[in-house]
Amino acid sequence: MFEIFNEEKKDEVEGETEVSYPSSQAQPSYSSPLTNVFVVSVGGSILVKGKPDKDAIAAVAACLNDLIRMGFKLVLVVGGGRVARDYVEAAKGLGANNFELDELGIRITRANAFLLLSSIDNAYPEVLTDIKLADDVLAKGKTPVFGGLMPGFTTDAVGALLAEFLNATFVNISNVDGIYTADPAAHPSARMYHEMGYGKLLEILVSNSMKPGQNLILDLPAATILKRSGIPAFFLGDDMENVKSAIQGGSFHGTVVKHGSQEVLDGEPEEKPRRKSSRKKKVVKRKPSRVLVEEDDDEEIDPNKIRF
Repeated sequence: MFEIFNEEKKDEVEGETEVSYPSSQAQPSYSSPLTNVFVVSVGGSILVKGKPDKDAIAAVAACLNDLIRMGFKLVLVVGGGRVARDYVEAAKGLGANNFELDELGIRITRANAFLLLSSIDNAYPEVLTDIKLADDVLAKGKTPVFGGLMPGFTTDAVGALLAEFLNATFVNISNVDGIYTADPAAHPSARMYHEMGYGKLLEILVSNSMKPGQNLILDLPAATILKRSGIPAFFLGDDMENVKSAIQGGSFHGTVVKHGSQEVLDGEPEEKPRRKSSRKKKVVKRKPSRVLVEEDDDEEIDPNKIRF
């Protein structure tokens, strides 16, 4: 699986592809995938807060069931959350190695996935463990539900692989409502990105190491998969009406990562192109001013410099 970090970057697809959404919904403004399939990665901490939160599970399920009834095809991947990290920490103290810690975390994610599965109206009756089965399950009108799959990969990486396999949009919902310039819990002045490119996403993640029980907005394998296939990705909080609006193509609060996007901080207006004038303008010398340089989204990340 880790050969993906040594692959050369594939050519980016030029232009946008029109997508067939349910007729009642407006076309989204971001670069669309080929289908109306959305892989939703649900943070375990939303569903289990010390113990399973029945109200939270019901709220998430109600939103997802509404979207499914509207005609959207969803694939769900459920994380481990705080309970998984507690188990991993305890096992680590008892001498378990990293492989064993990952295996333990995977089991917790699948238990959490079953909790959500039981509340999804048309869910496939088992937590799936094979990505290639997702297409067949969707074709039968069922909703596939996954937990973790293999040591070394978070559930977000599983979701990214599913989005790549299904040519879908990736949606991350967690107790963090987007990607920030710094940890908002430690830095109250941190600002959230409304848009960014894959290069900036990797830049933010590249200094973090991947270890069992990590608690990051996304891991490096997931980000690399999103980049190599140009998968649109949303990072949203646990406000399910906000999640519903984003998937429907409406306004939303959160971060979208997509090909060719400049960095836009939340609350900043996007610059509109000025109209060209046929009149000659008087040249006026002005003092140099600071300009925002758009990030080069095609800059390669050296996989040999990434610490896992």
